[in-house]
Amino acid sequence: MYLRKVPIKDLSYPTTIYDKLSVFHNKDLLKIYEPFINVIGIFNNNDQIIGLFYYFKNFKWGLNYIIPPPFIPFNGLIINIESEKEERKNSFLKEVHQMIHNYFIHSEKALFIRFVLPPNFIDTQVFQWNKWRVKVNYTYQLNLMKSEKELFEGLSSEKRKSIRKSEKDGVLIKQENNYSIVKDLVLKTFQRQNKNINKEYLQKILLEWANPNNSFAFVAYLNEKPIATTFCVYDQNTSYYLLGGYDAVNAHHGAGVSCMWNSILKSKHLGKKCFDFEGSMLPQVERYFRDFGGSIVPYYVCEKKPWYVPL
Repeated sequence: MYLRKVPIKDLSYPTTIYDKLSVFHNKDLLKIYEPFINVIGIFNNNDQIIGLFYYFKNFKWGLNYIIPPPFIPFNGLIINIESEKEERKNSFLKEVHQMIHNYFIHSEKALFIRFVLPPNFIDTQVFQWNKWRVKVNYTYQLNLMKSEKELFEGLSSEKRKSIRKSEKDGVLIKQENNYSIVKDLVLKTFQRQNKNINKEYLQKILLEWANPNNSFAFVAYLNEKPIATTFCVYDQNTSYYLLGGYDAVNAHHGAGVSCMWNSILKSKHLGKKCFDFEGSMLPQVERYFRDFGGSIVPYYVCEKKPWYVPL
């Protein structure tokens, strides 16, 4: 067996071991969620860490709930599997998933648990066997190994027209270092849509954590007014579109599209291999992302309401 009898434990502080593998494991990013984040290590028989996951725990109506940290798409599950045999890999992953189930049910009796698997984890059988609700969500990922010409030709005709029109109409796309402008445009969009947004963590991500080594933003200006924005984070191989927004009063049809296009080009110039749109299940947003020519990629969301199921 790879795992110890008690294979997981609270790391108390965001670990540096996987810090550079993914931007979503960056210790400084995870630290902004303290004291509500729990980082859990997975260990082998030699007490060596071989993986981890994390979750955000808070309270509502006097009861606790568990979700991914705000603005982070997954629960950060990462596992180092040494075996090359497919049977052993599959068995090992099922053992890990059973361990995660046991941990949440017996150590964290929460009102609601949402555990989101990264796209590379496609086996959800253990969660289903243990009566978790499992649903599939989708994102779009764009291959940045293509040439700039191929990427542009891969856009829908509508998106290409929007970019050309924004250029013709004098929309200026600028890489923006003043993230207060980005924040204001994002907030305008959420307020206009009557959607809740965690302003505290939005502020911390944009104005405390973000820097040129982990993120970038583009803002569209028309008549010197900021009218649209995109904000992306990145790691060694991938850029992720995390936030966006626009000013409805001074809107231009091509402003947001041009910001996204420039974000794609920036990611390519940084040497990233993939641009992830961090997709949405909303039909209008899905269509918007689809038009940029990426490949659809599923990922799985596992949810549990423990009081519904006898323990």
